[in-house]
Amino acid sequence: MSESKAVIKSVDMSDEMQQEAVDVTTQALEKYEIEKDIAAHIKREFDKKYGPTWHCVVGRHFGSFVTHAAIQAILQVITIVGLGFIYAKLGYFSMEKQKWLAKLNLVFFTPCLLFSNVSSIISMEKLIAFWPIPVFYYTFSLVFYILSQITTRATGLNPAYRRFVLACMMFQNTNSFPLATISSLAVSEAGKMLFWNDEDTTESVAARGISYTLFFAIFGNLLRWSYGYQLLRRKPEDYDEIVSIEDEEQHAEGRPVLPERDSYLTIPSQDQRIHVPTSSSSSSISDSGSLRMPNRRLSSMTLTASADQDPFLKKRASETTALLPSSTINESSPRGFVGWIKTIARKIDSFMTPPLYAAALALFVGLTPLKPLLWDKSSFLYPSFTKGIETCGKAAVPIILSCLGSQLYSIANDAQSSSAEMRKPVALAVGLRMGIAPMVVTPLVVLFAKYGAAYSLLATDPVFLVMMVVLGSTPVAVNLMQLCQTNGAFEEEMIQVLFWSYGVVCVPLSTLTVFLALKVVDNVL
Repeated sequence: MSESKAVIKSVDMSDEMQQEAVDVTTQALEKYEIEKDIAAHIKREFDKKYGPTWHCVVGRHFGSFVTHAAIQAILQVITIVGLGFIYAKLGYFSMEKQKWLAKLNLVFFTPCLLFSNVSSIISMEKLIAFWPIPVFYYTFSLVFYILSQITTRATGLNPAYRRFVLACMMFQNTNSFPLATISSLAVSEAGKMLFWNDEDTTESVAARGISYTLFFAIFGNLLRWSYGYQLLRRKPEDYDEIVSIEDEEQHAEGRPVLPERDSYLTIPSQDQRIHVPTSSSSSSISDSGSLRMPNRRLSSMTLTASADQDPFLKKRASETTALLPSSTINESSPRGFVGWIKTIARKIDSFMTPPLYAAALALFVGLTPLKPLLWDKSSFLYPSFTKGIETCGKAAVPIILSCLGSQLYSIANDAQSSSAEMRKPVALAVGLRMGIAPMVVTPLVVLFAKYGAAYSLLATDPVFLVMMVVLGSTPVAVNLMQLCQTNGAFEEEMIQVLFWSYGVVCVPLSTLTVFLALKVVDNVL
């Protein structure tokens, strides 16, 4: 009896509760051998006598760990963003330098980051064992897509802002924030709730959580740098629709139609120019037989970059060849099998981006016998090549955050305030991502925990269940700002979303989300 007697001491518990805890725990130790059964017995007995009081006492100290982890993750972001703000104020970050650095990051540092992260983690064994992770990711994405489309159409957003809200909803933070959360959870008092078996340790809990997170991020990056890149691009039909709506309103009010700046279309720097034809020049274009797309507002100003100087505009210029007459295409296009291959290559290249090419190459390396050549520490290529790529990749996120800080400074100095039209999509993006997403992903995780054990052992791992809830509920991905800067669109809106997501609602809502995930583990497993 004495060997099984529990010893419990807590300053948060009254003497009566401490004695009750000793008695109940001693009974549990005598009756059960499995730790989970012992904990369930204690919880059951305390619920009878103290109700929710017991849960408050147990959860009070743990809450500080979760809040501490959330604050740590946010402070990492704020520190680098703040430095970017300061250096922009000192004159080191002009708008032109921001654009240049964002493009350099997109074509160099970010591909290095994706290649090193994806190729080092993925393998055929993990792809088979971790099959629920891509299923969860694409299921979440599909549900988010449907929810975003319904909500944005019901609220009357224009097509451009519908794409903006959709990008914010579908692409969440899958690196810094969840990694900080699981690292802090593993060493907290709640860490033992995440043990898979009696031999499990806090180090193993953290390692599994990090593995699940990084594997989840692979599929997020693949979709983000393909579909997400297209969502955050400017499209002529969006611009024309807004012009026509505003012109109708101004005509109805008897006011002249004047060109003005749309909030989500950013005017690039003056060293980057494309001359939009005026009425006199456009007539000559029409006479030559080329297809012309008139735009009243665009014809009054000089807008974007020279294709000779901007590699992204070179790609866009190549995409416009489909607008030429068919005879011109047939004369210039190669025929036969080679021509067919080149046509397919051009179509693939039209939606590919440098990070996506890097991710595809990483998948090829990680899933083939090439992986040991690059990632075996005893190989020749690991210290000479792989470490160099890995080092370059580590610069990607700091560059994104420092550019974000410089953008904040530019907007702070801008006399224009955010319009009512901008506030609606920003509020929707933050509300859907931070408020609705946890309520959507949690039932899906519960269903998998109840019925998925027959198909995958991951359904019985508490760490996996917690991480799926956390990964589906994190704030908007910071590197969406990089896409906005590169495309010259939605920059101010994205800054507003990131500010509200990380600066205001992240800590309280993320803490509640982690509590919700642990509640799932406690009740289902």
